[in-house]
Amino acid sequence: MAGLNLGRVWPGILALLVGLPAMATNVDSTLLAEGWSEVTFDGKAPNRFTPSPSDGVVVESDDSVSLLQRDVEVDLDRTPCLTWRWQVSEPAPPSDLTVRGEDDRSLALYVAFPFDAEHATAFEHMQRAVVEKLAGKEAPGRVLMYVWGGDGARGDRVESPHLGESGMMTILRPARTETGIWFEETVDVAEDYRRIFESEPPDPITIAIGADTDDTQSMAKGAVADMAFVSKSDAKRSPPG
Repeated sequence: MAGLNLGRVWPGILALLVGLPAMATNVDSTLLAEGWSEVTFDGKAPNRFTPSPSDGVVVESDDSVSLLQRDVEVDLDRTPCLTWRWQVSEPAPPSDLTVRGEDDRSLALYVAFPFDAEHATAFEHMQRAVVEKLAGKEAPGRVLMYVWGGDGARGDRVESPHLGESGMMTILRPARTETGIWFEETVDVAEDYRRIFESEPPDPITIAIGADTDDTQSMAKGAVADMAFVSKSDAKRSPPG
């Protein structure tokens, strides 16, 4: 992977991997009862999360950024693919996802993995001590992000300007994608991890949903529903929309 600017990436890694205490009023009580919790960022207004049908989540972002996260138990050997539906009714403007301070997006799904000391890079080992001091040994290591937003094309992969080599964003729906339509997505999480990080994936420990509009001081509204880890054979029966 390409080299990274330590001074540029370090603060973002701590924010995304560790997070900060959240105000529960931003998350509907139904979602909290289902095991969701919010991750907020210092000095940033949080998004609003409410339930939608089909075990879904509505995300409203107004010059704000935060994540809704939930722990998961997944066996990637049996169910390596993640499927879901999503739609955006009000999009964030196109942005450069590679630049910290410009990387707004209407929606994003995050799949977080435990720290893998055997295959971690020198940089990941260096920052791990700080992460564990702040968040404990169970804090995530690497993150895959699937994004609705950005000025790139569908399928483009870009290194996160916050996580550096610990995180990769894949654009599934560019910012100019048609609004008000539900799209179905299927991604092979295990294969994506192998291709990006060049090692075998550990089983994920957390999934998250987020939106980011603070850089463009804009608004976005969308929803995500029917998230599930499935086998490859089941994934083939549900092709992307």
